[in-house]
Formats: sequence, structure tokens, C-alpha cells
Amino acid sequence: MTTRIESGKNGMPKVVLSHPSGGSAEIYLNGAHTTSWVPAGGAEVLFMGKTAAFAPGDPIRGGIPVVFPQFANTGPLPQHGFARKTEWKVAEDDEASDQMKVKLLLQDDHKTRELWDYRFRTALSVSLGEKSLEVKLEVTNIGEDHFAFTAALHTYLAVADIRETVLRGLTGKWYVDKTQGGIEAKDEAKKLVVADEIDRVYLGAPKKIEVEDRGNSRRVEVRAAGFKDAVIWNPWAEKVTGFTGLDNDDYAKMICVESAQIGSSVKLKPNASWSGSQTLSVL
Repeated sequence: MTTRIESGKNGMPKVVLSHPSGGSAEIYLNGAHTTSWVPAGGAEVLFMGKTAAFAPGDPIRGGIPVVFPQFANTGPLPQHGFARKTEWKVAEDDEASDQMKVKLLLQDDHKTRELWDYRFRTALSVSLGEKSLEVKLEVTNIGEDHFAFTAALHTYLAVADIRETVLRGLTGKWYVDKTQGGIEAKDEAKKLVVADEIDRVYLGAPKKIEVEDRGNSRRVEVRAAGFKDAVIWNPWAEKVTGFTGLDNDDYAKMICVESAQIGSSVKLKPNASWSGSQTLSVL
């Protein structure tokens, strides 16, 4: 197992996945955070903030942060919960010989129970394909009490220019507009072009959202399973400086398309499990 773990930025441990076709992915144990995905014959798909911090216990800005057990500030926990700031472990049943997938585990301990007093086990599995990357989050209640949670895979996609980027698949869907105080609206546009700050939670989101990155002549499909909702986010020029890890012009090079469970929390009985996955594909 230890042979799969390498030293990353600032000496932080990471797992590097390699595909025979030439594709690769990197996942840091801190937060079970995927920071890089390069498909075969292609360029980097995930966006990373220019000044993203790589320090134990700190969230990493960019890539695919794991949001659990609370989305944003919708409850009493710290922003986006604690999973993205906690070191995970490589699963003991993971096969070290398979360089195309990895499974990381996080289980409750005295530190998590000080914040969220429940017994749980979470697993994050990352599988690398020739031109696809699947990230799956599984949550199991291993305690004697019921609990509820919200979650997301807070995916940052890299684009050449946000002004030349088009999102498809959201037409006719209702969303909560957090830039307008949480009002609900229906997306009537045939395509979504981001030209200002956007922070929308699409309730009952489509299972597939396509991002056309015209500047890079690339289309990325985001396909979800298990997650009911989706978030589209870009802070834009006025607010980007308020986010640690982002430079002034970073907003123009990214769009967040997040598979999420927000509108209704997941409720788990003892011994029950839930899973949600997101598959990124370059078309």
C-alpha cells in the first residue's frame, strides 16, 4: 500500500493514478482531494487556484473538494463540513497493483465527534479511465443513532475563458439563486453563459450537464448518480479576492459544476448506507 503514496506539494502525501493510454490523476490524502486529472492525449481538466494552500488541516482551493456532512453554511458546522480538511487513509482492501483506481476512507473519531456527534464511515473511490474520471462518495451509519447530512463533490473545471464557456442541460430546471437572497427561478435559457457572479443550486438537477469550453475546443460532460441536485458557481471579479487560494483573475479560468445533495438531506438509519457519484468525461 505505501508504495502507491508519493510526496506531493509541501511534502503532503498523495496517490497518483496512471492509465496505460497516458492519462493521469492525483489525489491528496488531505481531504481525499482530487487535484489533477489529465485524460489521454489531452490537457488538465481540473482548475486549481494559483495560491491554493497545501497544508495539513487546510482545505485545498480547486480540484474536487469533498463536502460532508454539511453543504456551505446550512447548519452549525464549519463551512462545507470537515471532510475536506481531514486526512483520509487508503483502504486496506485497495489493490496496490491497480494504478487506475484508489479508495480512501474516513471514519469518525474524537475530533469529528466534537463537531458532529455521530459514528460514520465514508469512502471516496476514484477510478481513472482513458478519457473519464469517476469519483464516488459512500457514507455508512455505523452507530446506533439516526443521522442526516448534506454533501457535494465541489468540482472546479478549468476553462480557457469563462466568457466563452457554455453550459447545456439545465433548461427548464428550477434553481435557488443565492446571489438574489435565495429566490427560486426557472432556467428558461437554451444554454447558460456565465457573464457575472453565479451561485445557483439546481434542485432535481439533470443527470448530465455539458460544459463547452470553446477556448480550449473541448467539451466536458458531468454525469451524476445518487446526487439529486447540482451547483453552478463562479464568484466573478468583484468577489474572487475574498476566497483564499484564488488570485484576481482566477475567476475567468474556472467554472464549478458540483454534483450535490442539498435540497433534501440524506437520512440514514443505523447500518444503512448511501452513495453518490460523479463521472467526468471529455467528449
